[in-house]
Amino acid sequence: MRGSSIRHPAFRAGGVAAALLLRGGAWAADGPPLLPNGALEAADPADSSRPACWDRPDGLGVRWEAAPDDPDGGQPRGKSIRMDTSVSEKAMVERWRAAGITNWDIPKPADTEVAATYGLSYYSDAIPVKSGQAYRVTVDFKAPEAGEGGKVWVRGYGEFHGEKRRRYETVVFCRVPDGRWTTISQVFHPTKHRPEVAEMRVMLYAYWPPGVYWFDNVRIDPVSDEEYEQARTATGAR
Repeated sequence: MRGSSIRHPAFRAGGVAAALLLRGGAWAADGPPLLPNGALEAADPADSSRPACWDRPDGLGVRWEAAPDDPDGGQPRGKSIRMDTSVSEKAMVERWRAAGITNWDIPKPADTEVAATYGLSYYSDAIPVKSGQAYRVTVDFKAPEAGEGGKVWVRGYGEFHGEKRRRYETVVFCRVPDGRWTTISQVFHPTKHRPEVAEMRVMLYAYWPPGVYWFDNVRIDPVSDEEYEQARTATGAR
């Protein structure tokens, strides 16, 4: 289920992302982030190898490390999520097993790049969903070349037939005009058609072409019904 995409120059202030809300045609900062550690700077207190409130990176295909700075200068970017989709399926499966990561697997892994088949994924922890509330997800994204090689999913979960299941998702197509950092933002409404959705997780995803992709400053912010309806009318957001 696709929302409306808005692309504008990357922004950053001291390593902390600003909230993006459209008010009378201008972007403005507003309120604390709903997604903890979306800037990816804080380490998990119990495991310094992983960012707080996110999954543990495998250390090969998905890494948590300092990102390249913006070529135009400004503040250093700091820690980000790096995905290398040129790694082979076999190498990824070997790494997952060595690292004790059991939530990912590839049946009959090949020597070909993971970019050509499964790609690489990385999840945030779950955060609550407020019934009747529309949101905006925002991310800074860097690709090895112009085009579309990354996506961001927001996936919603709720009770269905007595168990928690995925009941909603929206996908942001991370299209970039060149290899520079680009900030991408999209609205979505998880309970508009799925009122049972009670929580959501962000999934970062990179695939083709093979190469290194970066994600940083992930935010989820509430938006007004008016803002959401404007986007829905223009693009068919859900």
